[in-house]
Amino acid sequence: MTASSLEVSPACAACEAPLHGRDCHACGQDSRARPQPLRQMAVEVATSYSPIDSKLARTLAVLAIRPGRLLEAYRSGAGSLYVTPLKLFVASTALFLSVMNFSSTTLYQYTWKVDEPGAPLTVTYDRANYEVDIIGATETDRWLQAHVDTPIDPEVTAALEAAAASAPDAEHREAIRYEIVTDAEQALVTERLSAWLPNVLWLLMPLYALGLIPLFGRRRLLLEHVIFAMWAHAVAFLLAMGMAALNGRGANLSGGWLALPYLGYFTIAAARYYDMAWWSALWRGLVHLAYYVFLVLIPTAFIIYMTVMDWNAFWVWLNT
Repeated sequence: MTASSLEVSPACAACEAPLHGRDCHACGQDSRARPQPLRQMAVEVATSYSPIDSKLARTLAVLAIRPGRLLEAYRSGAGSLYVTPLKLFVASTALFLSVMNFSSTTLYQYTWKVDEPGAPLTVTYDRANYEVDIIGATETDRWLQAHVDTPIDPEVTAALEAAAASAPDAEHREAIRYEIVTDAEQALVTERLSAWLPNVLWLLMPLYALGLIPLFGRRRLLLEHVIFAMWAHAVAFLLAMGMAALNGRGANLSGGWLALPYLGYFTIAAARYYDMAWWSALWRGLVHLAYYVFLVLIPTAFIIYMTVMDWNAFWVWLNT
């Protein structure tokens, strides 16, 4: 027996199994691994845990410039250059919410501001339409614009309270009082939309996919429609971030304008993904957009509003 055969094999530092080479056969630990420099550790952390890596950046670029290319790659199995549809949906959602939070932008906010501070305000009540209005103040629905700290002008609230105190009858008085209540509820709606948006989108995205089935082929796999739904939501988030940037520069665009570029992206992508003429994809896209807005988004917004609604005040106003 030679002296070399009596030498004890070194043990793995991780699992203490005998080593028979550089890498441990039991756990795969590299026996020559050494602590990494701080710079290399920082780069590894950034690329491993940041929502924006080179693959995602490439995917977002293709998503913005070549709408149908990404979907074709997913369908043909050539999507190795891009992130998966699920990661694209999650990352675009996170990116959109991050931009909204850091830029102090709100998805929707209702404001009621006086036209000239200090000028007299006149409160009117339309009995036929049950509407309260103020001459000298302007109501605005703000979409994807900078957050306004005081959405309801104190002068507006004071004018409503004074008008309610001097109302000629109970119906007039309770209608104005309920207007004050609904103004306060609007601030809660804005907060709840921001808080619930991530969870609501996970529920709405399958409904979007189900709406594609009767329009783009019932014989296709549901997964194909789900992939398209994830892609479409990512596009919507990119467009919304673009609108928020334009509104931040004073464009003051309404949320309805998002429908035009969205339909353009939808038509190009659907024509290639579902293999049909562009005009066929366009009218189907219009029908699907109407379905999603009127049968999904608006009912969802109404449900969210109902969660902050003062039902006691509503019944008092309704009974008068």
